[in-house]
Amino acid sequence: MKAIILAEYGGVLTLEDVSKPTIKDDEVLVKVKNTAVNHLDTVEASGAAKEFFPIELPWIPGHEFSGVVEEVGKKVTSLKAGDAVFGNSPKGSYAEYIAVNKDLVVKKPENLSFAEAAAVPVAAQTAWQAIFTHGQLSKGQRILIHGGAGGVGAYAVQLAYNKGAEVIVTASASDKDFLHSIGAKQIIDYKTEKFEDKIVGKVDVVFDLIGGENQQRSYTVLKQGGHLISANQPVSQSDASKYKVTAVLMSMVPSQEKLSGIAKLLKEGKLKVDVAKLYPLANVSQAWEDISGNLSKGKQGSQKVTHGKLVLEVSK
Repeated sequence: MKAIILAEYGGVLTLEDVSKPTIKDDEVLVKVKNTAVNHLDTVEASGAAKEFFPIELPWIPGHEFSGVVEEVGKKVTSLKAGDAVFGNSPKGSYAEYIAVNKDLVVKKPENLSFAEAAAVPVAAQTAWQAIFTHGQLSKGQRILIHGGAGGVGAYAVQLAYNKGAEVIVTASASDKDFLHSIGAKQIIDYKTEKFEDKIVGKVDVVFDLIGGENQQRSYTVLKQGGHLISANQPVSQSDASKYKVTAVLMSMVPSQEKLSGIAKLLKEGKLKVDVAKLYPLANVSQAWEDISGNLSKGKQGSQKVTHGKLVLEVSK
C-alpha cells in the first residue's frame, strides 16, 4: 500500500510503498478515504517537543481518519466489512489502510461526506473534553473561547451553544459572521480590542487555544470557582490559586463514547463541519506548509482562510 513516511526528525515527507497492516482480534482494517491535517503532526515531525511527543521512526503521520471497514478481528461484533466509519488513529492515518482498535472507531453519519468526517475526531473530542470534562460547563453558564474560529474552537462554540451556555469568542473580525452562525453571542476582535474590557461581568469557563499573555489575562475575567482550560500551553497554578479558580493543561484522550455522542449531534444537524481545503495525499507537504502559515490564500484566491480543517484525500 501507499503511505506517507517521515524517515527522520525534520525530514522530507515521502510517498512510499509499505506493507499492508494485519489486524489483531480486537482491531478492524480500514481502507482510508480521508485524513485530516493537525498542528500536532507537524510538531511531532519536527522533533522540537520529542520529550513530550515521541515518535518511532520511520513514522506515518495522522491522528484521525474516515474510511470503509475491509476486515474485522475475531472479537469485533459492533462493526462489519463495508461499514463507513471514522475515528482516531494512533498508528498513523496518512496511509491507504490502517489497523485500528475497535474502541477508537464509530460509524460515520450518513449526512457527512468522508472528507467532512475525517475533520471531526481530534478537534471535536478535544473541544468536548475541554469544556465538559475539564470545564464542567452547564446550561446557563458563560464561556470565553480564545481562538473560536479554528478547528477546535469552532466545535467548542457549537457544543457550548447546544448546551445552552452563553458563548463569547475572541477571533478575527473577518470571522464574525461565521461565528455568529454557529452560536457565538459576542465576538471580540483580538487585533483591536482587549477582551477583559469588552466582557461585562465574569465567565464560568475559559477555553484557551492561543496561549501567551492572553492566557494570563484570562484569569481576571473568571468567576471564583471557575475553570481555565488550556490546550497548548502549561497553566500557572499560582495564578489559579490567586484568583481561586481551577486551571489545567489538557490532553485529549480518544473516547468511543464521546465520539458516538458527537456523531449523534452531527447526524441531527446540531454540529457543522468546516473543511477549508482538500488536498491529494501526494500534496501533503503543501498541506503542512499551509497549516503552518494558516493558509495564505482563501477559497476566493485572495482572502485568508482563518477557520476550517485541512483534509487529505487518501483514496477515492
